[in-house]
Amino acid sequence: MQFKLILIAFLLSFTVQVFASKVLTASRVYHTIISQSPYIVLRTTMVTWTYESRVGGKGANQAVAIANAGGHVQFFGTVGKDGKWIVEYMEEHAIDTSGLIVSEGETTGRAIIQVSDDGENSIVLFPGANHSELHETKNVSSSEPRFPDATHLLLQNEINYQSTLASLLKAKDEGLCTIFNPSPMLSPAQIRTFPWDKVDWLLINEGEAEALYRGSCPESQDSTAQKVSQTASNTSVKGGVASLLASLDAFTNTNIICTLGADGVLAYPRRSDGSGIAPVYRPAATLQGDFRDTTGAGDCFTGFFVSGLMQYPPDARFGREISEDGISRILEFSNQAAGMSVERPGTIDSFPKRSYVEQRINQGLEAS
Repeated sequence: MQFKLILIAFLLSFTVQVFASKVLTASRVYHTIISQSPYIVLRTTMVTWTYESRVGGKGANQAVAIANAGGHVQFFGTVGKDGKWIVEYMEEHAIDTSGLIVSEGETTGRAIIQVSDDGENSIVLFPGANHSELHETKNVSSSEPRFPDATHLLLQNEINYQSTLASLLKAKDEGLCTIFNPSPMLSPAQIRTFPWDKVDWLLINEGEAEALYRGSCPESQDSTAQKVSQTASNTSVKGGVASLLASLDAFTNTNIICTLGADGVLAYPRRSDGSGIAPVYRPAATLQGDFRDTTGAGDCFTGFFVSGLMQYPPDARFGREISEDGISRILEFSNQAAGMSVERPGTIDSFPKRSYVEQRINQGLEAS
């Protein structure tokens, strides 16, 4: 069987193929404008000394990362007529853009990024064509499967919310493995009503874990805040709030991956026999050089993690097809790729190829 992943995202949507699998990603793609300044300050005007125009958006970033990790990606989404150069750029990165619609009446989404000398960033987004519902309009009357060749679906939260829901529910109906990276975060009302039982793998950072827990927990805000604070202070490894999230009934069927920045990553995969979760921790990668730019590091991690998942069939479960050692290897590989992306400027251009990640890991093993 050949596995295939689909990505539905801002800018574009993708189908990603890794090993024997194919993933579809539905997401946004942005025309990204980047400026460099000494530091980021609110309510002031500053002069920058660089200006760069690039392709971006979480979906586009993650699709390229999957392709760099060895996958074949199909992207679903929308751009304006001014975004045809972006389509060509994505195709140069071996991404299938057959799921891309060019909207005649909308402008391609924009992301304006300010990067400071210490590598931190501030981002302002203009959705543009990324909030188009042309795909839904096109498929509303069709009785054919929407993702006939796909086995995995990767979603973010940058496209129209109803498009995200429709893609997720349709993918589960068609037997796909679903992966969700909810960034930007859902509103509290959306968190409480979202069909989390349809999400197989949830990829989040600590801030997103806390937002999801606060939005999901039926307790008062003060009580929830106190529990989050107590859990964080009593946990030897950061990410304690993710364990609280994993304990909620809404996430009983969901495997949770929580990135911790410089502290590494925690995974809370669900055992296939229903006996609960089995936390797996991996430290962050050791960085080289002095340059640091965190822009897109999370998307790089997500892309490489998804490529690791796609080495398994869509119905693979922890404790059955996927072992603890298997999860640990995927996390280590993804951490290393994300760490290497921080050592270079930009987003897509900073993502390493699989061979370079393998080489860095092997160097670390030889040094130890």
